[in-house]
Amino acid sequence: MKAFTFVLAAAALAAGTAAHAQQSSTPSDTVSYRPYVGIGVVSARNVTTDSRHTDAKIFGGVDLSNNVGVEAGYVNFSSQDVHFSEAMTNTPGGTTLATKGYSAYIAAKYTVPINDRFSAYGKLGVAHNQRKLSGSFGLSDTDTNDNVYAGLGVQYKLNERMSVVGEYENYGKQQAFGARPGVWSAGLKFGF
Repeated sequence: MKAFTFVLAAAALAAGTAAHAQQSSTPSDTVSYRPYVGIGVVSARNVTTDSRHTDAKIFGGVDLSNNVGVEAGYVNFSSQDVHFSEAMTNTPGGTTLATKGYSAYIAAKYTVPINDRFSAYGKLGVAHNQRKLSGSFGLSDTDTNDNVYAGLGVQYKLNERMSVVGEYENYGKQQAFGARPGVWSAGLKFGF
């Protein structure tokens, strides 16, 4: 998590530097950096509970040109519980398992404008994933890994500063428990 916090801080610094460079440039040396931040929701299926749940996502990045950019993001997979009856587990009162976790990524982004308002994009980078499992009788396990991150999405520009985005993201390999790596997300992107 410390590494990802560093990456987000570096992305924020880069975005701020890009915004400053754009404001201080003269017309002959205009820089096309466009920083942005966004919020969204992610829908993921949980391996352990076999249910779908909606969680929060934050993201931000810099469009370096009309086509190329860099983005980082964080998804919080909130706690999901499943109860197994006494008959299933042969334990008094049964057993409850709880899973939670997060995924974070940093990726290069390539955008293809379709028209003035609509565009499609792809992202490729690295993801850091953590899932935690806890349960009755002190059961506790953590599955952490770094993996390839990939995403495909579309964006619709509402105005010069705000867009609606929708995408499919994959945070790498399937983990032993918790949220699956493939998620659908939708959100709002705010440009500077």
